[in-house]
Amino acid sequence: MIVNVRLGLLSSATGVVMESEKATNERESKHILRQIQDHLGEVHMKLGALRESVGMVDVFHHPNSNIGTLNYITPRKNTAWVSSTYLQQGLTDLAQKERLPRVEYIEGLFPPAFARTLRELGLELERETLIMVYKPGGITGRPTPPLVERPLPDGITVQPVSDQESIGHWWYVWRNGHYDVISLGVEPLFVGKDMEAIWTGKQLDYVMYRGGFPVGVARVSLHKETAHISALALLKELRSPAMIQILQTAAIKGALEHGATLVFAPGTEENERRAARKLGFMDFGSIVCYAAPNEIPRGTHVENVEFSILAFGEH
Repeated sequence: MIVNVRLGLLSSATGVVMESEKATNERESKHILRQIQDHLGEVHMKLGALRESVGMVDVFHHPNSNIGTLNYITPRKNTAWVSSTYLQQGLTDLAQKERLPRVEYIEGLFPPAFARTLRELGLELERETLIMVYKPGGITGRPTPPLVERPLPDGITVQPVSDQESIGHWWYVWRNGHYDVISLGVEPLFVGKDMEAIWTGKQLDYVMYRGGFPVGVARVSLHKETAHISALALLKELRSPAMIQILQTAAIKGALEHGATLVFAPGTEENERRAARKLGFMDFGSIVCYAAPNEIPRGTHVENVEFSILAFGEH
């Protein structure tokens, strides 16, 4: 009888510890997702989007561009739920600004029923972008392996962008049809003010060269202690998990050297995700976007996220 009682007490104590650990991990996960949410919102505003609060949502609206990643509503920070009434208020406000009704949110911050609410408002899934997270020291009790820079293949170098000539190389790769765009996340890219962004510590650009010829690029945006690997591209004939990993490693290393304690990236393709996992990235949910169905392009939902500085004017 005494043994059974002791076993019962031990089992109960173990259960309490496990519940406490689960709650701690959940808090850490949500904190990371909120950091990502904050990063993207700040970057979108740096690109010229305006943000205003309407009830329980924030409305992002770019006055000179209707690109979806800069025109949307999202639940206000630290909200666990937004009713259909408040969502409709935000969608109406966005429509009055002559923008497609659209809701963007990070899946892990809201219960599955939130998507049902959006569908009941007549919205349809427009895109879903998987998120991968790298955090030195580990995430939710899982350690992150140290970043190891492996020897580069013969003739391959990776250099940070530091002048207008290397900026030209970066955009040559990004716009050239002979290169595979690997990452098309939720942060638009545009030509112009690249050096200003680099000098002010808002952006890191890298170019991979083979024998002096540009064959790959990577871009990282920086905000406080977070970094977003927003773009990767490689010459089609060179694309492989090993080459993807070289670009990812350069991006992570640069981000950490600039004070980032959290690096996240879109996991758009399985090859890219496998390479990232080997470096210590963890799959971490997704960024989901629902929009009014009458204007959602059918088939692929990939947007053209590249446009000229002329579309923005000065900001």
